Amino acid sequence: MDFSDDIYGDPQKMFKAMAGANPNLPAPKFLSFQESRRVAKQYSQDIFTAQQVLVHILDRHEETLIKRWLKKTTSQRQKVLTAALPGIPPTHRPDFWAIRKENLEQLRGGTQYRDHWLLPSINLEDLSKPKNLLLFLRSRARNPPGVFVNADANSVHVAHTAQALMPPYLSGYTMLFAGQNSQQAYGRMVSWDDDDGAFDMMSSGIGLQPGEGLQVMEIQQRKMQFLQRCTELILQDLSLKDTGIAKEPVPPDDLLAKIGSEWPSLAQEIEEAPYRVPDPFDIARLRTFVVARRNEAEDHIWSLREDPSYFQDAALSWSEHRQEKILTASGKTHPVLRQDLFWERVLSNLVVDAYADLVSWDAVMKDLDQLEKLKSKQLGQARQNQELPGVFSRALAHFEYFLDQLIKGPVGNWKVSMVASPPLRQHYVREPQDPNTTRIIVTSKDTSRKKSDHLLWLLETFLDEDRLFLCGLENVCDELEREIRSNQTSRERISPYIANFISDLSLFGEIKRQIGLTTPGPRMIELIEKEEKQAGFSRKIDLFSQVYNTLTALGKGLAEVGSPLERFSYPSHKRRTSATTRAMQQAERNLDVFWNHVDDHCKKTAGKSIHEMIGNVLKERPLQRTPDWVEHDSKPKHSTQDSEPDATTSKLATLELQLRTEKTLTANIPPQGREKPKTRGVPRSSSPTAPEPLDTTGPTSEEDVTPVFKVSKRGFKVFTTLFYTPSEEEPPGEIPWSEFLSAMASVGFSIQKLDGSAWVFAPAHDAWKQSIIFHEPHPSSKIPFQVARRFGRRLWRTYGWSGENFQRA
Repeated sequence: MDFSDDIYGDPQKMFKAMAGANPNLPAPKFLSFQESRRVAKQYSQDIFTAQQVLVHILDRHEETLIKRWLKKTTSQRQKVLTAALPGIPPTHRPDFWAIRKENLEQLRGGTQYRDHWLLPSINLEDLSKPKNLLLFLRSRARNPPGVFVNADANSVHVAHTAQALMPPYLSGYTMLFAGQNSQQAYGRMVSWDDDDGAFDMMSSGIGLQPGEGLQVMEIQQRKMQFLQRCTELILQDLSLKDTGIAKEPVPPDDLLAKIGSEWPSLAQEIEEAPYRVPDPFDIARLRTFVVARRNEAEDHIWSLREDPSYFQDAALSWSEHRQEKILTASGKTHPVLRQDLFWERVLSNLVVDAYADLVSWDAVMKDLDQLEKLKSKQLGQARQNQELPGVFSRALAHFEYFLDQLIKGPVGNWKVSMVASPPLRQHYVREPQDPNTTRIIVTSKDTSRKKSDHLLWLLETFLDEDRLFLCGLENVCDELEREIRSNQTSRERISPYIANFISDLSLFGEIKRQIGLTTPGPRMIELIEKEEKQAGFSRKIDLFSQVYNTLTALGKGLAEVGSPLERFSYPSHKRRTSATTRAMQQAERNLDVFWNHVDDHCKKTAGKSIHEMIGNVLKERPLQRTPDWVEHDSKPKHSTQDSEPDATTSKLATLELQLRTEKTLTANIPPQGREKPKTRGVPRSSSPTAPEPLDTTGPTSEEDVTPVFKVSKRGFKVFTTLFYTPSEEEPPGEIPWSEFLSAMASVGFSIQKLDGSAWVFAPAHDAWKQSIIFHEPHPSSKIPFQVARRFGRRLWRTYGWSGENFQRA
């Protein structure tokens, strides 16, 4: 690229030279200062005039407007919205709809769907819901327009990367919005020649390139005029211009908060975000999600080591999502399926992923902790809409780079597993295996149907780095969640394994979305050089690298101790008998053999066990094992009975259980405090998913005292299933997911659904300390008994709860 000395002074020459190196780079429309100032003044006048009208109306009629809007049916709301904006797009994320309708050549010739790209939040699907328009009106009427600059600039990310919209260009000036809260000052332009800090304000995100600023102002003008028209239509029989009408008290915020679904969700938050005042970078909220995800990864490791059925299910799921399972065009299977090598690959990946996952999320948690400390120290120094303090900004830049690198892990796994997922594998074929390489090549059967198959188009976006960048990770996850939630057929095409990946990618996407809110505008210049970011990343993943390098060398021998998977068959869901007890014990011994093999490998390779290697990350726990079968003359009382067991019988049974547990569990269980006598029926034995036998000691301080909850009959049934005591009677059946949510809410958890299958349960009591994630069964919404017992085991591990903590109200 040949740049002359004065090329930067001539924008048209500069873009022409850049196009010579990249013919796909579009040329913008070039503006004069006079034209830019004229257009900016008109936009500013329209924005502030519409806001003044909205404030006047809402001050006097907001409660009436809310009542009328809520009484309308969906079709009546859509009629109002269509009258306010004829041709309003019908669907959520209309820019995603438009991207499949026009190719690059068509877009360069002028898009037919300009409003789809420019105003993606103005659509019938979202705004015809009861709450969103009301949030939109209140936020835009009662806050300065400068508050929304960053959000409105980010809203056209897809349009810019798709080249559907190209902001005009004016060099030598910076357009200011932050702190410019009057019609005369809003969008004013400062010359780089007249103000030494003008260029720096633009490069740091405090100001905008004038063309981008004009585009933001157009977005705001269109939104404010649309909202004004909506209020006039809803209140068309009232005298809206009458200044003699007294102002009314502003309706409380909780009036709108009560509108919506029973359980809040991340998808709902993201859906409502374009209509709310942009949230600040909420580290505490993100930390709740990340800590819960990190603890889930730790529980996953212990479940793999402790519960044969959990290990069996996890290994089977990994095996079913490998590309070796895809048939060739002629219907032939992969030759490795008949070899031990296949199971060595499956089991090795299962182990590596489990430990790498924990180390990764632990590192994210620690980074957030560090950011929280810096934020509390430094963020008070920065006023609203001004540049963040340097130390915090640099730490945030390092964190964002760290996230970008971590995201490559789940995206890489997605590329392997999504196409092999049983519900989706029919769309792909595998090339015949080249014996000289282990690389597997998979191609699509029918490329012509991809654009019409919206779910497949979204899923394959993660396979294409350019398309993922174009659409944005958080935007793709948002649209994918909406598609799965609203379309039962799409939901049935997502396996639980893939749903878990969606949950992780969505959490990464939400963190990145929150980071994008930290400056009032997009940043042009990187704070930190890429080499410095890479050096910081290398330091952070040192432990990850040690774990990965040690475990990936597991290799041969895993199939011998880990297959066939039938050796881990674990009948804990069956009525307890002498035969089922022996089968459970044998499965536990087989599982111990597998993990002993892994631990021996690590000691030989690295000189220490994997748990010693990550001792600062993984907390050691005793494994629970099934005691020997003991014959009894009569059946014990079932733990799910409503009546209280005889106190004498209960105490004797508890003593017997403690004696048997001490003989059969790991000998070096650390003492936990004073004895807490049991008051439950007589269990015959314990399983790896049964928490009761280990819960024989109480807390050591008042802060750690586990509570006793009085719950409804339905809630009691849920908790007695979660903490079911094994007996000779048939175990209980499935738990509806809705019942589980209600039961958890009744004991003080606030509940929020993430995307995919993950739900975060945040405890109300500070002494409980940490949140916990449970995954909704997929595609069915009923929790099988075995899975319910695993839930109970995790509640015991995290909060020390057992069946004793719950009583009928």
